Amino acid sequence: MKPETNRNEVEMRSRFDFSRATRGRFSGRYEQAHSVTLLDGEPDMDDPLDLSDGLHSTREAGKRIFVSRVQAAGLKLAQPMNDKSIDYLIYNDTGQSHELVSYAVKLKTSSSKTFYLYKKYEQIPRFLLVYVWNARGPEESSIYALTYEEALRILEAKGYAKSESWIKEGGFSVTDAGPELLDMLKPYQMTEKSWREKLQVA
Repeated sequence: MKPETNRNEVEMRSRFDFSRATRGRFSGRYEQAHSVTLLDGEPDMDDPLDLSDGLHSTREAGKRIFVSRVQAAGLKLAQPMNDKSIDYLIYNDTGQSHELVSYAVKLKTSSSKTFYLYKKYEQIPRFLLVYVWNARGPEESSIYALTYEEALRILEAKGYAKSESWIKEGGFSVTDAGPELLDMLKPYQMTEKSWREKLQVA
């Protein structure tokens, strides 16, 4: 019987790429000696600790790619001060204050093709979930942007909504999207034109 996946594991899998991990690589060193460093406060799962240069580099590269693509589309970005569920606010600054509408963005960057969704995002109005894949450099990267409803439809169509992690823990992630999922996400791949269109319908 497969052991139950707890919430912490779901959160961890959604934020880190374990596709190239090696089980037991450091177990020998751990058995010889180990130490634990206690950190003040609770861990912030929406802004995880920089546990390795590789993860940090992927995250920062993904942010830069996202920002440059959005700016190339003529859109503006702002970062909220306190909301840990939101990475950016994206808006089209036309110069007319009555036309200014912002959308909340949760950014997920990965060196592979990670797709994930959490039920908690349903409560955020005007929400976009943005995935930056292959975030090692601009040339090989691709960006997808979905509303919560669009991401949920894909999750249900793939059968992921029947998974134990979605039902019990309220979240699901897959670290390597296969051909079928890639095909379903194709309409949501972003270009300069589609970024502007997305803001009109999100």
